[in-house]
Amino acid sequence: MENQNLINAKGFFPKGMTTAHKILMGAVLFFGLLFLYMLVSLLLTNAVKLPSIPGGLYFKVLFLSTMTLLYFSYMRGWKTGISLLLFLAIYCWAVEDLSIHTGFPFGHYYYSDMLGFKIDVTPGLLGFNYFWMLVIPAYFIANLITDGTPFSSAKTIKGLLFTAFISAIIVAGIDMVVDPLNATRLHEWVWTKNSYTGYYGIPYVNFLGYIIVMTPAYYILKMMEKNYDSKPIGPLSKSIVAIPLIIYFVSFVLYAAPGLAGVFLVGLFTMIFPLILAVNKLLRYSNINTINNSKG
Repeated sequence: MENQNLINAKGFFPKGMTTAHKILMGAVLFFGLLFLYMLVSLLLTNAVKLPSIPGGLYFKVLFLSTMTLLYFSYMRGWKTGISLLLFLAIYCWAVEDLSIHTGFPFGHYYYSDMLGFKIDVTPGLLGFNYFWMLVIPAYFIANLITDGTPFSSAKTIKGLLFTAFISAIIVAGIDMVVDPLNATRLHEWVWTKNSYTGYYGIPYVNFLGYIIVMTPAYYILKMMEKNYDSKPIGPLSKSIVAIPLIIYFVSFVLYAAPGLAGVFLVGLFTMIFPLILAVNKLLRYSNINTINNSKG
């Protein structure tokens, strides 16, 4: 198992971190605090008006994507992190553009102007949102659930595809919480010409589409990891490994709390239940390594 002797370190700056690693992790934590500030501002909207983060949509996408890129690159190496971001920027834009024109794989819809500039008919920064909100949190949660480690230990095509499939299901679960707010209430995109739109006006095929699209995307990520010999560039700790799980939970609160009635309950099953399984596996993984280290 990768870095099994390092996972027991404590805090976000464990022993053995270089100055460069500390600066990188400090930047991740700074952007993470901005994300938490967004959550607090939302929850206190009716009680107190806190200053908004300047820069609007583009700054939000920039700082969240930067936070995620820095973190994922620390965990899997710079080549893997940058390659994945560039791949998703193109791949996610392409499949969304395909669906807007043809209805496959997500259904028929169009984007309003709320998500910024468009390339053809699809927001140009959409892949960056996929990166921070969906792909990276689901990657670590799926690895913990399927392999009991933060990094997949699967070596066979069957094993890699299974982990990729579970990752895609978790992405679909996140989307079941995000879409009722962003699409149904805020109208960032509008559904048209779809049958069976029983889930808050969202077609059921949309969630199947995420599984169809994201399973091969995660498999490609696994191939990137293999080709680049991906591994953490610095020492790990439980706190560091838990960062994507924290982001995942904050995203749940951010989208479920102001969402439509019933979404919070749905999210308990589609997001919180996988999170509980992942946290349990992380704690067990850490405890096993503690026992092994004490014996050594």
